Amino acid sequence: MAITGRDIEHLLYTDTPDPILVVHNGSTEIVAAANLGGYTGAVVVCSRTEILRRVGERDLSEQDLDGLAAALVAAVQHPDQQPRPWPA
Repeated sequence: MAITGRDIEHLLYTDTPDPILVVHNGSTEIVAAANLGGYTGAVVVCSRTEILRRVGERDLSEQDLDGLAAALVAAVQHPDQQPRPWPA
């Protein structure tokens, strides 16, 4: 499973209503919250709202996006560990 800065960027700027980033069948997807029930077995990573709450409404650099992606990968792969602070 790879969550990338591009995935975060897509989540932030998609037209999908109430978007959520999920890992489903080994790949990332952006899903509307209302449609999440159709993704049995998907791992919910985060929503656009959660990211905006953490970083605010500002432009993020490629480095910021990559740092967010790395923090999310760590959280998904090691849910029992204390989460790292988000870099942005």
